[in-house]
Amino acid sequence: MTSRRTGFFRDGSYRLANRSPGLWSLVERLLVRTRKTRLELCRPGMQYGPSPIRPDISDTRSWLDRVASLCLTYRERRRYTESRSSAWLDRLSLRSDMLKRLTPRQLDTNRSVLVRQMRHASSSPDLLDDALAHALIAAEKTRHLVPRANQRLAARALLRGHCVEMATGEGKTLSIALAAGAAALSGTPVHVLTANDYLAARDASYLEPVYRFLGLRVASVVAGQEPAERRHSYTADIVYVTAKQAAFDWLSDALELGSDSDSVNARLSVLSHTLLPAAYSPKLRGLCLAIVDEADSLLVDEARIPLVLAEAKRHGDTEKTEAAIALGLAELLRDGIDYTVLSTSRLIQLTDDGRAELSKLSRDIAHAWQSTRYREERVAQALTALHRFERDRDYIVRDGRLALIDAHTGRAMPDRRLPHGLQRLLEMKEKCTPSPQHATIATLPFQHFFRHYIGLVGISGTLNEVAGEIHRVYRSLVVDVPSHFSSRRTDLPALVLQDRSTQLQTMVDVVRHRQESGQPVLVCTRSVEQSLGVAATLTAHGIGHQVLNAYQDAEEAEIVAKAGQAGEVTVATNMAGRGTDIPLGSTVPELGGLHVVSLAFNDARRLDRQLAGRAARQGDPGSWQQLPSLDDPYLIEAMPEMIHKCARTCVDRDWQRAAMMLVRWAQIGREWTHRKERLSLFQSRKKLERRLAFGGKSDRQS
Repeated sequence: MTSRRTGFFRDGSYRLANRSPGLWSLVERLLVRTRKTRLELCRPGMQYGPSPIRPDISDTRSWLDRVASLCLTYRERRRYTESRSSAWLDRLSLRSDMLKRLTPRQLDTNRSVLVRQMRHASSSPDLLDDALAHALIAAEKTRHLVPRANQRLAARALLRGHCVEMATGEGKTLSIALAAGAAALSGTPVHVLTANDYLAARDASYLEPVYRFLGLRVASVVAGQEPAERRHSYTADIVYVTAKQAAFDWLSDALELGSDSDSVNARLSVLSHTLLPAAYSPKLRGLCLAIVDEADSLLVDEARIPLVLAEAKRHGDTEKTEAAIALGLAELLRDGIDYTVLSTSRLIQLTDDGRAELSKLSRDIAHAWQSTRYREERVAQALTALHRFERDRDYIVRDGRLALIDAHTGRAMPDRRLPHGLQRLLEMKEKCTPSPQHATIATLPFQHFFRHYIGLVGISGTLNEVAGEIHRVYRSLVVDVPSHFSSRRTDLPALVLQDRSTQLQTMVDVVRHRQESGQPVLVCTRSVEQSLGVAATLTAHGIGHQVLNAYQDAEEAEIVAKAGQAGEVTVATNMAGRGTDIPLGSTVPELGGLHVVSLAFNDARRLDRQLAGRAARQGDPGSWQQLPSLDDPYLIEAMPEMIHKCARTCVDRDWQRAAMMLVRWAQIGREWTHRKERLSLFQSRKKLERRLAFGGKSDRQS
């Protein structure tokens, strides 16, 4: 399979090899759009080899192609509404009703016939609809779950190869299960990519009866599994796994198999294990189909973070000494005189006076420190560790060990390391136990890993803001599925405040007012440091509360279970923003539901929507309000000085709407900056691969 046979709209159409990608491509796609699209399903075998992956796709489309494709997607996005899909929903209900009238033996026979058709013929939309009907029966008979119309539409969109935006609290987990079960009946290995190990293990365990009813096996892959158990888990029909675990396992497979995994010998080894039996035994059965939960987080936010496969290495005392010297010299330099911190990028830059002072300080230090370039790079790195990274904002220290914090989720990442010696410098700065050092074996950006999946779909509550980027990078269309329940959330006007003390006092007044009526309150913060400050303020005012941040990740389930009870106050970082379902107490809906207060300035509007989505789930009432502060360091970093002064003037004159517009403008600016960084990384990687591929296609691993 080549990129020319992989149509942009995932419908199996082909592109003529000798045609230019201009006007002919536009005409071809206009004709293609008149036919139904379908998800590209495959399974290991002679046709695709023992470990199928998609070859990297070269985007040779002209600007006219891209504009035309974006225009043609509008009609497709409108199809996934209940009114426009009523005929399809009626046909699906009719199919499921017919299956309900069958005896268990007849149902098994019907499913066996369907499986043979799907595995020996093309998986047409009609066959996928039949498989979806069987999945509906399985969910109802095993877990007594009757999928709603919007959940069925979401599963249909996933099976057509689209990414789906579905409101929080509308049952995305069941929609994923329906699509995964239907696709797996074709023999396609399905990976359900989750945000963390807890969700992978929980969902696989909960949905196991549903898949077993369909004759499928499900497993989860989490950190810490033994190699034999991990390899056995990947042989399941459906595997729940984090994107990080799947990517590292695939990268290690690619390094072991090299460039011969797609060779003729590898394909023949599928028929006979006597041919090269030990050479082709990957953990994964290829990258056939991935269904990505919280797709915007994994496909977009994580795209800037490279995957690094490393092995432990030993270090002597020399490296520790060099790091200690760099840190000591950096502490002797003066801010604003010897070095400056760039306001836009927050990078550390030595001044001419700083270089002269550094040369003077290192005059008596032997060996490499007499090299100008060496000492300036090492000291600049130490200055970065001292002044760019802050405790309880970028990392935490727990049990004597340093753990980085994910800026988007607020969770601790104990297995993630900073490169180029920064991790060791931070550990020395905080006097922590040094972590094992690693040597890099291979790297791969998340974007390129996801693009190697032959079928890639996803679902999230916040995808519209990044629909264009997903369309461009992954060639996947984002469609909206309507909510089953009408939203009962009250969005209160945002209140921009001058400084943090005013913000905290306003927050206390809001919490007290809500507590008087017994309404639970969730106070959302950006960093661990901010959450601790909010907690101290509430304690000083005699308000009982519980805290959920990277320090309390072990008690997360217990804290979340209590957060929706009457009168409860919970202070949380963005840990409470994704994948968190806060159950309400029996009397709470009558009191107005959960009230969410956000004190954070987030880098993306999607994160605000996720936080607001904690309230008023599944038709319950709730409320939401933002209380940003103009002296928030994240806001100061994102907002130019002149705009910041204008915002302060607006607050002084009580022009709250104008002030909030300026805050939104800064937020949109951050979104565009991050988007350009991701696209720049993606394009630079593509250019590098083309330059290095002298003899043909580039290697799959770096």
